[in-house]
Amino acid sequence: MSDGKLRAAFIAGPMYDQLYRSLARFEESTGVAVEIVYHGGHPELNAHLASLHDVPYDLVSTHTKYAPSQLALLAPLDDIGGEFDTAGFYSPLIELATINGHLYGIPRNIDVKLLHYRTDLVPSPPQNWDQLVETARRVSDKTGFHGFVFTGMESGLFGAFFELAEIGGASLFPLSNAPELNNPGGAWALQILRELYSSGVVPAEITNWHYDEVHTCFRDGHAAMVCDWPGYYGAYRNSKVRDMFQVARMPAGPSGVHKAYSGSHTFALTRRGATHSCAIELLRFLTSPEQQLLEARQGSVPTRPSVLAQVRAEAGPREAERWSLLDLVIGSDMLIPPRLAYYPEIEEILWRTVRSAMTGEIAIDTALEKMQTRITETHRHAAA
Repeated sequence: MSDGKLRAAFIAGPMYDQLYRSLARFEESTGVAVEIVYHGGHPELNAHLASLHDVPYDLVSTHTKYAPSQLALLAPLDDIGGEFDTAGFYSPLIELATINGHLYGIPRNIDVKLLHYRTDLVPSPPQNWDQLVETARRVSDKTGFHGFVFTGMESGLFGAFFELAEIGGASLFPLSNAPELNNPGGAWALQILRELYSSGVVPAEITNWHYDEVHTCFRDGHAAMVCDWPGYYGAYRNSKVRDMFQVARMPAGPSGVHKAYSGSHTFALTRRGATHSCAIELLRFLTSPEQQLLEARQGSVPTRPSVLAQVRAEAGPREAERWSLLDLVIGSDMLIPPRLAYYPEIEEILWRTVRSAMTGEIAIDTALEKMQTRITETHRHAAA
């Protein structure tokens, strides 16, 4: 930063961007300018970082599921020494951000999905996925209103299948590293997705939709149900559906098990950024109690117990009920991918095959066999 300016690469979207507007306060208090050089969706951000030989950033957005694949550019924070008081955070999140014994990021939020449903159309939430499909069929119509909406590509579709497969009795990441997908649980998971898609209860365009498009569809009143993230809650509370929706636990599988695809967004220093004290200060600023409270008031789940206590004390009855539900889900339902350096490869293999099976391009049994074979090969190649 020879020009006295810090450079950052940040994830973009409605649930993230408000925080970046607070950077003006950091600049005013420190006299150090912050330039957001890259600002994009997570798939694009990951691809961008992976394409770089020399990383021109001091600080980046990442995630506990992606950080293991980015260690070549990230700085271990415990090597800096004494700069981060991690005692103020939930210890399981610090552990989740720790790879090979070293801390590689500071948690920004706890990301865990809930079912959001229109109470004017769905008086009580479906308790299981079969009920969700039935309810979605009932409330869909021919005018472009959809009973359900979900992300039909990339990480969002991966997560939907991951949840369904696990609650169906399949296993994507068993301890043996040999996926157990080509079984009735895996077939049930793909069949749910195919039925939702082929029946027309979801928009056909979801095969090209990321999280923000799905969020917009529900927010603008075009869908009855969506499984969505806490960070979008504030936008829903200021939308066409603000007085028409409620949140519930993710639907259960055939055996009554509930799971919600989860993880933690983090901010991390690059190896370049770790050499600059002002970059360290920026990381502390972005993950401070004040900034966590800013995001928590919009619905995000903070990673500091003190901030969670404050936002719950401020909550009205509706928000208090939501926080209690999140307590339950975080305590029992979180489904977190393992920390693997080659995790992005598995995600890429899986979502494309899932989408082909969902749309009927390939048979379900063919898709399951293909995924099981290719993921097993990926594990074996990484271990070689």
